[in-house]
Amino acid sequence: MEGTALRIYAYLLRNGPAGPREVARALSLSSPSLAYYHLKRLEELGLVSRLPDGRYRVTGTASIEGYVVIGKWLVPRFLAYSAFFAGLLGVEVLTAALRMRGKVGVGSDLIALIVVTAIALTIFLAEGVLMVKKGLR
Repeated sequence: MEGTALRIYAYLLRNGPAGPREVARALSLSSPSLAYYHLKRLEELGLVSRLPDGRYRVTGTASIEGYVVIGKWLVPRFLAYSAFFAGLLGVEVLTAALRMRGKVGVGSDLIALIVVTAIALTIFLAEGVLMVKKGLR
């Protein structure tokens, strides 16, 4: 799933039940019929179901390549990885600061670890942002 269908799924996941007109308006789609088409496709996949009042709600969890569902959010896995590396980098920088304050000195091994972690954080964050821009436009 990608493009418009992915955007609709993410919208319903975050906001709860909605009809085709509401979805089209919220996502700036060209028409409610386009929203209806994608809602029907999602219904056929078993990811959403139609309520008696004509609105649709998420009923299934999609296994979308590169994404993970966290609460009501569809998050690119790369952003989750970048959060891990951000925490790791924080611990490493704190360790370096405490060593410098205690006049122990910061070894080249810790500096190398900080550089590698910062590079990994940057790469995962950039890829995650690209996935957000590409998939949920």
